[in-house]
Amino acid sequence: MATLHIVRKSAFSSNDLAQCLALVIKSDTIVLLDDACYNVNHPLITQVLTEQPELAIQIMKTHALARAITVMDSIRTIAMKDLVSLTLTHEKVITWQ
Repeated sequence: MATLHIVRKSAFSSNDLAQCLALVIKSDTIVLLDDACYNVNHPLITQVLTEQPELAIQIMKTHALARAITVMDSIRTIAMKDLVSLTLTHEKVITWQ
């Protein structure tokens, strides 16, 4: 059962990302938005990309641009319409905030 995990807070100030990563499975998708965009520079993201390269991690492009964040190639940038589509194609949605 695929779950969409929407992470909204920075792992530098919250443990939401760590809790999320403890629950994800390879069929899940993680979307970073709001201050969670800063997580692309957090060691937890580096670790999960190394240990679970099949895990889909995506980031809202406009949110990353607003924070002047450079996104690595292994993280796909998406628009709001893509996020809406993801909510329809996953069986469950969990928002971490």
